[in-house]
Amino acid sequence: MENVEEFILGEAEKLFMKYGTKSITMDDIAKQLGMSKKTIYVNFKDKDDLVTNLVMKMMQKDKCNMQERTKQSENAVEEIFLMMDFLKHMLSNINPVIFYDLEKYHNKAYKIMMNFHQNHIYEHVKICLDRGVNENVFREDINTEILSQARVAQINWIFGSDLIRSGKHSLYEVIQELTIHFLFGICTLSGHILINNYTNKVKQTT
Repeated sequence: MENVEEFILGEAEKLFMKYGTKSITMDDIAKQLGMSKKTIYVNFKDKDDLVTNLVMKMMQKDKCNMQERTKQSENAVEEIFLMMDFLKHMLSNINPVIFYDLEKYHNKAYKIMMNFHQNHIYEHVKICLDRGVNENVFREDINTEILSQARVAQINWIFGSDLIRSGKHSLYEVIQELTIHFLFGICTLSGHILINNYTNKVKQTT
């Protein structure tokens, strides 16, 4: 069997992503694992500790996935579309209530996620914007620092938005809409052509 701690985190993640953290008890997790609660408590102090460790693991995984998309992309516009494709698959298995639960019941884990947004995502977006300017697909007159901060604020707003919590729109639907709007605002004519090309490719594969 894989590392016990990793096994616990993996199975707990399935439950939390489907139902949120509030409604899932340590008994539920033990049942999912097919092991005693005592074994879980040997590895994690309590549910909050488990959630915190899970969020740290997920942030590290997201960091690796973002780096991989950057390497795969031929230009900054494609990089953003590859990230959207990654988010589409990732978010399809997430109940948006998880973000509300983190904010309300797991302060440490929530702060870790927000810190990841404010630091790593900010840096990732800024590097991507600078890349796009150098490639002449993003306008040279944009302020990449301001737009990077705005993009992070936009992402944070999405996770806490009533649009998501009401169930009226999916996480991916909202992110996709705002991302396309964001791209058209910063792209050059060459960038606009790339947006249309990648948009058409996405339509053909769905």
